[in-house]
Amino acid sequence: MISVLVVDDSKFMAKVLQTVLTDIGFDVVGLGSDGDEGVKLFKELSPDVTLLDVTMPNMDGLECLTEIRAHSPEANVIMLSALKDEEIVRKCLEAGAGAFLEKPIRRHCTEDQQRLISAVEKTMGHTV
Repeated sequence: MISVLVVDDSKFMAKVLQTVLTDIGFDVVGLGSDGDEGVKLFKELSPDVTLLDVTMPNMDGLECLTEIRAHSPEANVIMLSALKDEEIVRKCLEAGAGAFLEKPIRRHCTEDQQRLISAVEKTMGHTV
């Protein structure tokens, strides 16, 4: 089973992501609420995939991604944002994100579940 860390400052969105990921068959091993906590949890848990929100307090998602990749260059990270900004997408992918997903991710939406699965597959480099 693929282990996933979710880092999002919206507790509601983090719980929705946890539910969707669990429903799909992933093991959500941790929930973080900001970039500082995301780096700490990543180092503790060594998840197969990390989902990072772009806009968070204390340390934003791009900074968190950079810290995670410095610690573990092979880390599989998917960035999430409700912001539709091509510059942010480009910066995240250049910094090492394997994929970028636009929020929201809705619980009972098959299309959103498939987008999430596709992003994990793209990031990990194989079918899940």
